[in-house]
Amino acid sequence: MEREGKSDPIPIDIILDILSRLSTNSIAKFGLASKFCGSILRGQDFTELFLITRPLSRPRLLFAVQNSDKWCLYSSPQSQFPDENHSLVVSADFHMELRRDMGQEIFGLVSGLLYFPNTRTGEVPVICNPSTGQYARLTQRSSMNNLSSLLGYDPIGKKYKVITPSSSHFDPENILTLGTGKVAWRSIRCLVDHYPESEGICINGVLYYMASNKFQFSGVKIASFNVRYETLKFLNADVDVTFCPALAKLINYKGKLCVLSCLWDNQIYPKPLRWKVLMLWLWVLEDAEKEEWLKREYTLPVNIVHGNVSVVGVTATGEIILSMDYTSESFFVYYFNPERNTLEKVEIQGFEGSEKNLSSRVYTFVDYAEDVKFI
Repeated sequence: MEREGKSDPIPIDIILDILSRLSTNSIAKFGLASKFCGSILRGQDFTELFLITRPLSRPRLLFAVQNSDKWCLYSSPQSQFPDENHSLVVSADFHMELRRDMGQEIFGLVSGLLYFPNTRTGEVPVICNPSTGQYARLTQRSSMNNLSSLLGYDPIGKKYKVITPSSSHFDPENILTLGTGKVAWRSIRCLVDHYPESEGICINGVLYYMASNKFQFSGVKIASFNVRYETLKFLNADVDVTFCPALAKLINYKGKLCVLSCLWDNQIYPKPLRWKVLMLWLWVLEDAEKEEWLKREYTLPVNIVHGNVSVVGVTATGEIILSMDYTSESFFVYYFNPERNTLEKVEIQGFEGSEKNLSSRVYTFVDYAEDVKFI
């Protein structure tokens, strides 16, 4: 039956087909048009269609440039097999800006979203989606000011959760579930009081982070928090670097937890070469149930490296990525292939939004996949 004065609504399958052909930025603008449009993006049908039309076989590098007054977020294609005979040049795509006072510290990339806990400033945490340019401030209890918080993701329930670990016997562990339409913190009792000593890394629904408590255990341990079931345990890791978190970093190594430690050494090569080398130690959690670890060691001659660099992660194909820590006239990312024992560099261009004649801190994240999660 035809309706007078109104046109027939567009079938939802046609809307989904049109959305599948749009850029991520255009999809985000569509979601902001109305509550109905936003509900389409949050629907399971669109999520599954987006994953099909935007396969994860094309990962990217995400760059968060910390300027004096703002954050600038960029991404660039992540080279799968850099040419060892040539230096590649890749252009970075600009995503969004974020006022500096909204994020003083950044804690990793969790399933497409960035998290700014703002522990040191006492400001409320901020979560943002670089793909859509959206961000949101999270509410928190007054008793939680200056407490460290972490972001985790449950891939089964498709829920993000902000966790504030209990740092004393008098404070419960606080959890905020995002995307429920109701912003409310919950408290759960934690049997072991502890304080995070590192940013977290979420792998297959488990949030790992280094933690300490001088009253209940010595040194630093690795906490393992199941985001779905909200249970906590500490790994019995025979990993020396866990007792010195400043020298260690938790990373995702092909879907497994890995503790990475590195040391610069310029004493290995004799004069007159005096090349600086990078010593890498990786402890990979091969079996999470049995808590079996495998140690790997690598020595990288890095005479081609420009400026200060840090190991930022491992790609899904097993390449170890190093990235410069600060902007400069030329900004490079380095790919180390353990199997071929090669170290290749790729120049990243396009940080135009960064401050001129100033060196800004750059945080680099590997295996970034664009996502249209609607904040």
